Amino acid sequence: MRYKCFDLRNFRGIISAHLPLSEKPNSRVHTLVGLNESGKTTVLEAINHFSYKSETLDALDLEGYRISEQHSLIPISKRANFNDSAQISAILELNEDDEDAIAKVLRKEHHIKLTKPIGEFTVTRKVAFANSRYDAKNSTNLWSISAIGTANKQRKPRDLSQDTESWPLLTKTIIPFIPTILFFPNFLFDFPERIYLNPAIEDETSKFYRLLLQDILDSLGNNTDVNTHILERAQAGSDNDKRNLDGLLLDMSRHVSRAIFSAWDQMFHQKMSQKRVVVSCEQDEKNEYYVNIRLEDNDGFYQIRERSLGFRWFFVFLLLTHYRANGRRGPSGVLFLFDEPASNLHPSAQTQLLRSFEALSTDCHIIYTTHSHHMINPKWLESTFVVKNEGLDYATDAIEYSSKKTDITVTKYREFASKHPDQTNYFRPILDVLKYSPSSLENIPRVVMVEGKTDYYLLSLLAHTVGCDEKLYLLPGTGSGSLDTLIQLYSAWARSFVVLLDADTEGESQRKRYKEAFGPIVHERLFLLSELLDDTSLRACETLLSSEEKFSLQQLAYPSDTQYNKKHFHRAVQELLISGDTIKLSKEATRRAERLFLELQNKLSA
Repeated sequence: MRYKCFDLRNFRGIISAHLPLSEKPNSRVHTLVGLNESGKTTVLEAINHFSYKSETLDALDLEGYRISEQHSLIPISKRANFNDSAQISAILELNEDDEDAIAKVLRKEHHIKLTKPIGEFTVTRKVAFANSRYDAKNSTNLWSISAIGTANKQRKPRDLSQDTESWPLLTKTIIPFIPTILFFPNFLFDFPERIYLNPAIEDETSKFYRLLLQDILDSLGNNTDVNTHILERAQAGSDNDKRNLDGLLLDMSRHVSRAIFSAWDQMFHQKMSQKRVVVSCEQDEKNEYYVNIRLEDNDGFYQIRERSLGFRWFFVFLLLTHYRANGRRGPSGVLFLFDEPASNLHPSAQTQLLRSFEALSTDCHIIYTTHSHHMINPKWLESTFVVKNEGLDYATDAIEYSSKKTDITVTKYREFASKHPDQTNYFRPILDVLKYSPSSLENIPRVVMVEGKTDYYLLSLLAHTVGCDEKLYLLPGTGSGSLDTLIQLYSAWARSFVVLLDADTEGESQRKRYKEAFGPIVHERLFLLSELLDDTSLRACETLLSSEEKFSLQQLAYPSDTQYNKKHFHRAVQELLISGDTIKLSKEATRRAERLFLELQNKLSA
């Protein structure tokens, strides 16, 4: 199951906001950008306030995590006399496994037989107020489900939402399948020295970290659990149980060490071969058993809280996301909410952290806020949103704020940039990525400049498919005649580049213009597609694929299409690239792609 979208109304500064998460092209990662105080955190808080979550982070006592005072939800401009409700609505979509599992439970436990899939449903948390006071009586959760089937001995299928007996059984069955939402306003909290194993110790912190231990065990893939294979073995105390327990703890230590330090090496480019994570089981003064997770260095053991702030942040982030994302407990489709992740890490570490988002389980989804251009991935621009607060005026020297005008809006990046091209401050991190000017000491890669984003996405997908994506960097323009600035920059930086143009009238015209504008420095860098492959039939990048192949790719994203649609084809290419899927190409298309990338590499080297 996954969240398709969230609709927020009357939540603090949000009058009405819509956050779609499943529009084409599908992405598992969604970015929120905007100015300070624009309301990015408020959007995450609203989503976290959604009622149905199989687990929470209450035990971590994170600053900014809880909204304990319901009255704080009232919009500031309406506090005088608010007689409405704050609402958080989520549309959830069931996958085939969910449909089968829910139908099985309903049939076996409640004698309800569904005759058609549920598909999707809506749940709304309504927090009501009367005269600006919390109204518990009218605060409720509203469900909207289209469930058709029979109950007990009924023969004719009907709408079960109208059946007062079946309705509560239906919602009760679905609730455990709703994906959990984990909101991390920060990761700056102490990791405990002792994780108690006895379920009788029911404080929330111990319970939370016992579940984390279970996630680590799940990752081992050996069907072990905390109570049976750690606590009971420790309590038994026999030589055999002790050997088995030691072996299991060693496996956990090795697995966590690999997960943490391999990611650390990639992110910080620092080898930590002398360090390892040690998981041990010990007893306290009351003979209660607990697990201790420590760090072993070449000069001794350290508790996690004794290490640097950066390492503590990183360790907790990896532990709470990597293992929770890959654990088997709870429903699939965990939604992680990160507020300004890694804001205290240096730029290259932020870039690596961004890459780590892609490595999370394919069942997981992420919404994160950022001010940093190092945390912007151009591949995710279609799933990036600009958050704006109408009550703030940044146009004047003295920033002004009006509570009466407060209205936090959420708009897709491309739509916002199109409607408000003059309000670049709101999406400055994105522009910083696209227009970043590096110093002469930085390692700027050799690039192939292409006409636009459609060529960029298609060639990137083909390069990934034939295994050339790590050897080639593509840089898109906004049209065949838009590459002047890029050519100027690469010429000034003395970096190698080539320009790939379509073999059409416009491509020929722009090549001639570039030669006249820049002279000899570009004469051996401008190429038409047909010339590189010595094939006059290849006029545009799309022609590298046959008509049948293009339509087949289109149908992967639009299976109901019955004929080729250029716009849908390009959307499908974007979605395949974002998801990291490898497509199957014909021998001819593979040959053309491999030869094209080889020719481009040779031209760059020359």
